[in-house]
Amino acid sequence: MPAGQQSGKPTPPPTEEWGDDFSGSDLNPNNWEQFTFEGGSGGTLKVEQGELRLRSVSGARAGVRSKPAFQGDHFLVEGTLARVGPTLPEPGQPNQAPGNGILTVLFDSSGRNRVEWLLTSEGLLEAWVMVDGRAERLDSRNLATKAKGPTLAIVRRGDEFLFMLNGQEGLRKNLKNMPRSFHLMLYGFGSSENNWDSVRVVTVKQAK
Repeated sequence: MPAGQQSGKPTPPPTEEWGDDFSGSDLNPNNWEQFTFEGGSGGTLKVEQGELRLRSVSGARAGVRSKPAFQGDHFLVEGTLARVGPTLPEPGQPNQAPGNGILTVLFDSSGRNRVEWLLTSEGLLEAWVMVDGRAERLDSRNLATKAKGPTLAIVRRGDEFLFMLNGQEGLRKNLKNMPRSFHLMLYGFGSSENNWDSVRVVTVKQAK
């Protein structure tokens, strides 16, 4: 290209990255805090063999939330699942209910405003948004995967949200006027076993 000639492609903005590969023997207290926004606390949480292994209690939405709060309306949030197991058997129920691992963009401390992308123990994928406590399922109930160790990601571009699986777009939705400040949360509803290999958050670097 001749000197001084521009390619015409815009320069991407600088980004900041945060993440955890759960390589230690304990949950990093600088990165995470245990967090519940529905139901009781309890269950199990441990870090072993490079995985964060979570199991809550029946009827609860409890797991871990990122200590830092992130800012911006352009970001990527992703988590790689090692395993999603069924829930523990309930008294009087002949069969175990499916479990789930849920990647959550949490916009407040009450859970009333959040975006979720989840994988069930049966390999089904579900996308949800909660606005002022009102839940809406975004997918058409036809998304599934047999991939081992899948990576779930939520990408935000202003009002546009992309729900990704292993780098491929599974769903795209416009969600108006969502907040700019958020935490990352990992959990499985009720007594679901959900084990995570790694997570990361990529945001556009804020101007000083």
